[in-house]
Amino acid sequence: MLAGLKKAPERKALEKTYRLVKTMVVQNDTLIKLIAVNGKLIAQEKVEIFPEVTGKLLSSSKAFKVGQQFSKGEVLLAIDGNESLLNLKSQRSAFISALSQVLPDVKIDYPDAFDAWKTFSDQIDPLKPLPSLPEVTDAQLKNFLSGRNLYQQYFAIRSLEDRQSKFTILAPFDGSVSQGLVNAGTVLRAGQKVGEFMKDGVFEFEAAIPGKDAVDINAGDKVSLKIPGSSRPYEGRIIRMASNMDPNNQRVSLYARVEGSELKEGLYLEGTIEASQINNAIAINHNLVIDDEYVYVVKDTVLAKKPVTVQDKFKENALVTGLEEGDLLLNQVIQGAYEGMLVKTESK
Repeated sequence: MLAGLKKAPERKALEKTYRLVKTMVVQNDTLIKLIAVNGKLIAQEKVEIFPEVTGKLLSSSKAFKVGQQFSKGEVLLAIDGNESLLNLKSQRSAFISALSQVLPDVKIDYPDAFDAWKTFSDQIDPLKPLPSLPEVTDAQLKNFLSGRNLYQQYFAIRSLEDRQSKFTILAPFDGSVSQGLVNAGTVLRAGQKVGEFMKDGVFEFEAAIPGKDAVDINAGDKVSLKIPGSSRPYEGRIIRMASNMDPNNQRVSLYARVEGSELKEGLYLEGTIEASQINNAIAINHNLVIDDEYVYVVKDTVLAKKPVTVQDKFKENALVTGLEEGDLLLNQVIQGAYEGMLVKTESK
């Protein structure tokens, strides 16, 4: 009887357990797809120097040595062409003599053309390049002059003048010597490589990108670059891309113009290319995307899966679309998370 009077103990209702989590409010925006690139610099303008004549290299105020700078039009190399120059002067003198013997006949038979040829003859100087030939419209006069070998002599001298100019090699642009293989006094042979000359401060950044990213890049796109370990930025613009893909690594070569007085050929750079725009997207840590298919959002203290589309991955970030403005996105990785899990969000 006493046992029957005893009241059964009250059962406490099971308390729900909530996990405290970090969240972020989704704010979609128009984002830029970034493509990582790395490569080296090559000189945009670089020439190999091969003299076209034979002769001894003369000394000058600036030695043709690596690092030596020259302005456009300045003498890079001067080759001794004195013997050839004397022969050229002799040929000009002989041409003056031949022309003086023809002028009396021209005056009698072709008086209308005499003044032009007399002026031409007076302008010839053995020490200077030949002036241009007078225009001849009379076929008989042209045949007469050809019969006296005047045209043959004239163009033979012009050929010698062109050859004489090759004894002096001028800088084609402002730059510096990147390779010097000869010294003053060396006898150079025609076709012998004597060095290389490159333009300073202007380079091409050569890199290769995956084929899937090449479709989003066009000539003119901006490239942001820096030297590894340095924070100094450099900006370039893509000037061309290869029309073929390397079958071995499925990458496409591209080239961007980069300027900088402190940059050097062969320097390694890394950076990013601003490619296509992605509308209604958000950048999140790529670890928040499960199986590249969905993310967790918080709905009324419960985790729920939401499908997303990964538009791009860059380093630790993923650019995704599919989230709605104002969604409460789970902003941390939770081991063992599942749909329907009870959570509480931090106050901020």
